[in-house]
Amino acid sequence: MPNCQCIAVIGAGGKTTLLRLLGHAHAREHVLLTTTTHIYPFGPDGCDRLCVDPDPAALRAALAVPGVVCAGCTAAEGKLTGLPEPVWEAARAASDWIFYEADGSKHLPLKLHRPDEPVIRPDTDLCLLVAGLSALGQPVGAVVHRYGLHPVWQAAPDRPTGTDEILYCIREGLAASGMPCARCRVLLSQADTPARYAAGAVIRDVLTAEGISADFFDRDNFHPPV
Repeated sequence: MPNCQCIAVIGAGGKTTLLRLLGHAHAREHVLLTTTTHIYPFGPDGCDRLCVDPDPAALRAALAVPGVVCAGCTAAEGKLTGLPEPVWEAARAASDWIFYEADGSKHLPLKLHRPDEPVIRPDTDLCLLVAGLSALGQPVGAVVHRYGLHPVWQAAPDRPTGTDEILYCIREGLAASGMPCARCRVLLSQADTPARYAAGAVIRDVLTAEGISADFFDRDNFHPPV
């Protein structure tokens, strides 16, 4: 499709859920769910068609019909990894939307990044960063994937996670993405208690004052950010 939109999803605390909901929100169009790192294949609740190790023709055929296609190449532990460049280019030509996961978080609500993360493609139009508010009050060592990349946290993994720690993870992730702030959005997930919602509102307001688009991400009352 000439106007294919390519959206990266990074961070922690709900990336897989966000990808599934984005697919559902655009299911009347031609949608690809994939990765530049590793994901588990989406099942029938997340996609209409699954393409493993597709060649360009096979993926174009899968995307020719409106709906959600999950595609990737075979990886260890039943996961999928990224598509080769010729297959990616075929997908861009056949899709209205490509939503891809660009980092891993080991099912934790927050994340820091190594120098080789996240894996953002140069043709990406928008980056969505997810941060999980369930981390609040928990030790950083228990809720931040790669917490040891922060020297203070490495030395004190029992340090409680507050709004400052969540803001640090968000700012670090935005910087690691390499995307300009105008092409990034922060989605705060897991605001399922009054305390988490209140803390999330503080984080949202701080980011908004810094010129960063931020809002809550509610899987039960989902409003597509794109």
